[in-house]
Amino acid sequence: MTFSSSSRRLQASFPRRSLLLGAVGLGVMATTLTACSSGAGPTLYTLSVVPGQPAPGGPRFIEVRQPTIASGLDRDRIVTADTGYKLTVSANDAWGDSLAGQISRTLAGDLAQRFPGTSVFAENDAVSTEPQAYVELSVTRFSTGPSGAVEIEAALSVKGAEAGAPAANGQFYMQRVLVQAPAASSGTMPMVQALSQLLGQLADQAAAQLRMMPPVPDSTTQASASASHTQK
Repeated sequence: MTFSSSSRRLQASFPRRSLLLGAVGLGVMATTLTACSSGAGPTLYTLSVVPGQPAPGGPRFIEVRQPTIASGLDRDRIVTADTGYKLTVSANDAWGDSLAGQISRTLAGDLAQRFPGTSVFAENDAVSTEPQAYVELSVTRFSTGPSGAVEIEAALSVKGAEAGAPAANGQFYMQRVLVQAPAASSGTMPMVQALSQLLGQLADQAAAQLRMMPPVPDSTTQASASASHTQK
């Protein structure tokens, strides 16, 4: 069986046409991927310090420890709702920093505002002062709850310090707390604003417990007392 020259030219063009179509397909895929990757990034949100009632008393040096965050909440994208059976995660809104870091720094700022003259710092701050008391949260809910209200559910603990660590036998306070507030309107921004307000309420509870703690002598006072005792 023989083929005409026109048939041979037609057959020879098939592989080339297939290659050209493949190249066009790859070009379309690359263009699509580029378009997707060049889209705008997520909107970033941060928590804010909320003013409270300044009052005297309490330890001179307070450390807010890095909170424990439930694994479902510990993500970059913001969990906007928690029905108890389902978590709704925003596709376009994210935390500007780790949630644990934001909570500790915001709570430290809230407490500093409530304790004028007291040094309040987060656990990972570069400070050389040994704390006299510790505040810690274990957060299980930080979003809009099943009722539609914005909620923080957490275990709040306040403990005295001993040799730069939580005292083994010192005064200790721990309570399971649930604070909630209706959101002003729907959306991520009103929810983050409400969460900041609720953290301020937790700071009020922690401040009340800190003021009930017995006075703790700072390291300078202890060192002076020790030196005076040695010289006698």
